[in-house]
Amino acid sequence: MVRTLHATPLSIEAYARYGGVISTNVVNPNTILVNGGSSRRTPEVVPTTNLYSASPSGAPGKTVLNASLASPKEVTAWAAEPGKRALRIKVLERHRFTTQSFVPMGGEVMYLVVATDPGDVPDLSEGKLKAFVARQEQGVCYAPGVWHAPMAVIDHPVSFAVIQHVNGVTDEDCDFFHLEEEIEIVF
Repeated sequence: MVRTLHATPLSIEAYARYGGVISTNVVNPNTILVNGGSSRRTPEVVPTTNLYSASPSGAPGKTVLNASLASPKEVTAWAAEPGKRALRIKVLERHRFTTQSFVPMGGEVMYLVVATDPGDVPDLSEGKLKAFVARQEQGVCYAPGVWHAPMAVIDHPVSFAVIQHVNGVTDEDCDFFHLEEEIEIVF
């Protein structure tokens, strides 16, 4: 049996328990005008957390900025409701000692964000596992330890800037959890 999860639009409030949304719509008390008043800058929209000092190896983490080109996932029409589409996920991953941020770099962008709370294994219970639809003006930051689906872009390839910390110890940089049954994300 396949479990179904309905995605909702990504918003700062709905996603807060899993990390943060990177958007020019975010403002805080430190938001200022820069570049002669032609730009608004909001510092520290999301944290960049490096917890590698607490890793078993103790190997220090370094900040990396990677460029990633994500190919579209296979999407099907969802028979239960005309106009809806679905994709299935089979695995979740987490980065126990670092935040991981994805910032889309132009073009038509739509991607799915699937996340659940930190823990030794993902909490797949109702209300904990959530799915969101993100658009081109939104980046996403996963908090340390948050279980999430690998990047799932829709319709077109999408280039992302990916910011995280790594220490080069494979078992500390990323954990994978293979689901016993697929989860169908409807959007």
